[in-house]
This record gives sequence, C-alpha cells and structure tokens, in this order.
Amino acid sequence: MRGSLGEIGEEAVINLIADKLISKPEAGESLKHPDDARDLLPRGPRLIYSMDAYRIKSLMLPWRTWSDIGWTALTGALSDVVVKGGVPSVAMIGLGLSSETDILDLEELVKGLREASNYYDVRITGGDTNESLDPWIAVSVIGFTTCKRPPSRRGARPGDVVIATGSYGSMGFIALHGVMEASGISWVVDNTKRVYLKLEVANVIMSTYRFIHASMDVSDGLGYTLEQLSELSGYGILLENLPVHPAGLREYCRNNIECMWRHVLVGGEEYGAVLIVAGENLDKVAEELDYYEIPYSIMGRVGNISPGIYINGARITVERWDQFRGWGKRFPMGDTR
Repeated sequence: MRGSLGEIGEEAVINLIADKLISKPEAGESLKHPDDARDLLPRGPRLIYSMDAYRIKSLMLPWRTWSDIGWTALTGALSDVVVKGGVPSVAMIGLGLSSETDILDLEELVKGLREASNYYDVRITGGDTNESLDPWIAVSVIGFTTCKRPPSRRGARPGDVVIATGSYGSMGFIALHGVMEASGISWVVDNTKRVYLKLEVANVIMSTYRFIHASMDVSDGLGYTLEQLSELSGYGILLENLPVHPAGLREYCRNNIECMWRHVLVGGEEYGAVLIVAGENLDKVAEELDYYEIPYSIMGRVGNISPGIYINGARITVERWDQFRGWGKRFPMGDTR
C-alpha cells in the first residue's frame, strides 16, 4: 500500500497493524482485538515483566531498514526479561508515528516485529498508536520463570567470577569511529544489522540461579554494564580476559590489546548477559552455557577493592551513551588503534 499514514487515518493504521501483527487468543484465553486488554494463562510460578522505549531515529543505522528497527526493538525488550531468568511469553507494542510516515515504512516495521516474534516464539497481543513528530516505539514484555530468586544487579561478592555472553566490538567500532567509517567495514555492518538474542540464557539462569549473585543485560555497552554491577554491589571488578569479539576487530587493532579493550567496552545493543557467579560453582554455570552452545568468556573476578573496573591494576572509566547528554565519560587508554 502506498501513501502516508495521514491519508488513511488512525483506524486504518490500527487495522493494518492488527491484521499483520497481533496474535490470536490461545486455548483458555477470552479477550482479543479490538479489546484494549488481553488475558493470558501463566506458564510459570513467577512473572517477570519489563518495558523498553526507543526513539526510532536512534535505532536507524544507515544499513538498517524499518524491518530491522522492528526486530531490534523487540529483541532489546526481550533481553531485559531473559537476563533475569525469564522466558518471554507475550509483548505489547506502543508506536508514535508522524502522519507523514510512509505506509510502506510502517508495513516494514510491522514485518520486522512479526519476524522477531516468530523467531523468539513470543506472541504480540496488542498495543497502542499515537501521532508523534519524532517517531518512537515502546515494547512491554511479560515472561515467566521458575527462579525462586531472580538475580538482581546487586549481590556481587569478592571471589565471584565475571562471565559475559555474546560478542562485542562491532557497536563499539560505530561508537568510536562513526557510522560513515563503519558503513565501509563489512564485519561491523553484518554484526549490527540484526542482533540475535540467545533465549537459552534464561534456561541457564533458571537452572543455576542459586549460584548467580548478580546479572544484567548489555544494552548500553559492556563497560557501563560492568560499572553498574560493580557500583551497586560495592566491590571492584578486575578484568583479565577479553570477551568474545569478531575476528575483524583483532585484525583492525593489529592484536593491540588496549585497542581491543577500548572497542569491546563501549557500544550497546549487543544484548548479551553479564553473570556474576560464585567462584566455587563456576563449573556448574559453565556446563549449562556449554550445553546450550551460548558463546561466553570468563572475563575476570570480583575483588575486595573500591567499586569500579580495573585492567592491569589500573581503574578505568568508559564512555556511555546518555539519552539526554550524549556520550559521557572518556576511556583513558591510548589511541583507538
């Protein structure tokens, strides 16, 4: 369909989204579109829920389509539930779009959301639409877990081991060098067009939560995640090993370790998980990660020192994107290359 949203009106926009995106009720459920609420049956003893909101412009890398934006928005929202040991079940979508938005762009956005919901086996059960000159998308997610104590961001203790799942460095390259330079680097484009969340991390946490003292997903950069876990727990994190990273980063940095640290610690939208694990139970968690074939690295340990991130005994600070201030702290470790 061609034209703008202003030409077809709100009801047609809602029907377009509902017809292509909204899931039908499952057995035992009663409410469905156009009801403003939905009902669902629980799939676990504890409910975990979260919401993420995004300015669409901030997600629109030059090589991403509107479909990729839909994929990324749902993936990011699911990540917050997974890292607490929750298996995502349903999601609801809020959209703020300009009346001048092309109908084809909306259809692409819906397509990406639907592809992500199918891939992650998460039902999209409703939402809301609004007019906005600066388009945005908000995603609410409900999941279920068997964890009696889902791990929080607090709780790291001296002697704990720091594990990071996922791969890092591609978004860091964009953050440090800009989209113009990044657009000519194939491994950066390939790794950031669509990020694939490992839902199996939730299974690992559910089976080993007694040994996981803290957890947090990596949506605002690995360095920021580590800083948060450290500051909230009151102990420093001593980094010893790089996380999993693309081979292209090692080639770009010419095996310079400082260059690689600089790239892997900044960025965002990697949607891996940082798990702070009791040292004496590391083998149990690692065994589960291996079973589910989840890429991970044992990055370091928690020390009985002042909060912060330490490499080779020196405390470092890391850049982090702030929605209101832009890029924040500077990373004082030499040149980018």
